[in-house]
Amino acid sequence: MAFLAGPPRRLEDSGNTVTYRHLLSPQAMTVFNPLRTIAHCDIDAAYAQFESVRLGLPDDIPLICAQWQSIIAVNYPARKYGIKRFNTIDEAKKLCPHLYVQHVATYRNGESEAGYWGEVDPQTHKVSLDPYRRESLKILAIFKELVPKGEIEKASIDEAFLDLTPMAIDRLLLVHPYLASVPEDAPDGLDSALPPAPPIDWSKAGNVFPADGEEGAREVTTWEDWALCMGAEIMAEVREEVWKRLHYTCSAGIAHNKAMAKLCSAWKKPNNQTVLRMSATSAFLRDMDFTDIRFLGGKLGQAIATEYNAQTVGDMLTVPLEELQAKFGEESIWVYNIIRGIDHTEVTARVATKSMLASKNVRPNVKTPEQGHHWLGVLAGELNVRLRDAREISPGLWPKTLVLSHRTGIEPSRSRQIPFPFTRNLSTEYILKFARRLWDEATQPMNKGNMKLNNIALAFTGLEKLEEGQQGIEGFFASKVSLDAINIKRSRSNSPAGSPKKPRLPTLHTGKRKTPLEAFLAKGESSASSSTVQANPVPNGWTCPKCGALITPSDPVEARSGSLAAEKQEHEDWHFAMSLQGGGTGGSGSGEQGARPKAKVKKKPQGIKAFFTPKG
Repeated sequence: MAFLAGPPRRLEDSGNTVTYRHLLSPQAMTVFNPLRTIAHCDIDAAYAQFESVRLGLPDDIPLICAQWQSIIAVNYPARKYGIKRFNTIDEAKKLCPHLYVQHVATYRNGESEAGYWGEVDPQTHKVSLDPYRRESLKILAIFKELVPKGEIEKASIDEAFLDLTPMAIDRLLLVHPYLASVPEDAPDGLDSALPPAPPIDWSKAGNVFPADGEEGAREVTTWEDWALCMGAEIMAEVREEVWKRLHYTCSAGIAHNKAMAKLCSAWKKPNNQTVLRMSATSAFLRDMDFTDIRFLGGKLGQAIATEYNAQTVGDMLTVPLEELQAKFGEESIWVYNIIRGIDHTEVTARVATKSMLASKNVRPNVKTPEQGHHWLGVLAGELNVRLRDAREISPGLWPKTLVLSHRTGIEPSRSRQIPFPFTRNLSTEYILKFARRLWDEATQPMNKGNMKLNNIALAFTGLEKLEEGQQGIEGFFASKVSLDAINIKRSRSNSPAGSPKKPRLPTLHTGKRKTPLEAFLAKGESSASSSTVQANPVPNGWTCPKCGALITPSDPVEARSGSLAAEKQEHEDWHFAMSLQGGGTGGSGSGEQGARPKAKVKKKPQGIKAFFTPKG
């Protein structure tokens, strides 16, 4: 995890001297700059607000969002009646008889879009968050427009981190232009300390948490505080713009790092913002339950609480670093720092979406291939909408593969994939055509009554966008260039010297060299999914394209019953395992099949990393 990266070290943020270098040098714009200004913005009761605005309801109407029989969002007018998400819908209606209940949008078979259908049934409908994703993108667009400098990290549908440092410094220099150049008599040049900071007018900054936790305490003004004030004014303008354009209220926290910005954004909800200065951090954290801090709410936090009989941050401040590291490993210095308000995690703009998933827990279980056709149509419809929306934002975006996953009981999911060719006429039917191929192949055991599925999922993977100047299949079709006119260099390390190079059709996904594992997956897609028909000279047999091995069933009857497909899958799984272990491509091409080597034993994560190891 990012916050565990790098060598462990003790970090102290207090007592930093702010210099002209911190203010004027681009090289000083790091996570260690004392003028660093980070905001966390959270849409208030997002799903409920989205629905209220969509329905055109007055702001004071109590509303809840429902998903089947559960409450997933409660707006603030409804919270005044004591309604919480763990209430049932009937309980909520008793607390507030005039409560507005809105079920989230759902997909149903035969519809090209998710909609609000009135009566919904989990046995025939699938929940859709598409409307909320679209509103989230509108809000993010406003963030990017008003904060053109600095990174913006989307944390979820309803929250984001904004690095306001460059804009806060620009505004600071605008208010105090005499800081824009180093005085001639500065003793250390750029590394000279800034002059004393004048008093700050916090009137446009929102709520400012007091230094000692109490209003009226005497406080010393610093340039770090000035940077936070400038950032808070910018954040107030951003929030106002979101309200003006979209009629959504949001709350924000402004601090010197991500962890503190997120914590203080919840201090004065809704429709408010809080500034947390370094001098006030200790008072802000002291009485807080330390499991409220991000990443400390799970097993790690419980283990620490049990070990030290601690509940609040104040309880943990007495634990020496050496003792913490002796119990939880060297990386536990992160815990030591975070409860002191120190966090040097970067705000990082998320890379473009690489996959899209549409999944459904089916009730009752799917027991025949025909029963699954309904859900394939629903899932394909959702992927169609999401890919279409994504291509409106990023033209040229296209997935490499379509993946079908399915699960029986509590067993791990199984999946198959197939290359997903480009088309200018994307539709649910087009996606469904490839999904059906995977489905027919995956559900062969159903014909024997050996399969009952409780989850079905379709996913696009390998989503990529054409780089500028790169010839892709869209350009190929648009310009109608003949094959003879295409001159594409093709590197073939395994071809004999002097062999003529053959032209190939341009693809949408030319890019960096694949890793051995990626190369194996790319080669295995067509054979593993039966997406291409290969001529096979042996009746009822199959020749492996990687190693040349001939796979035939021992009995012709078994061939008709699906034994060949099972043996083929097992053989390809062996190649996959070999590629994972040896770093090769999964086949030598020699046709030899030696003994399968023993799998390497993975080292178990140590220290606090063990608490973040994914299951499975």
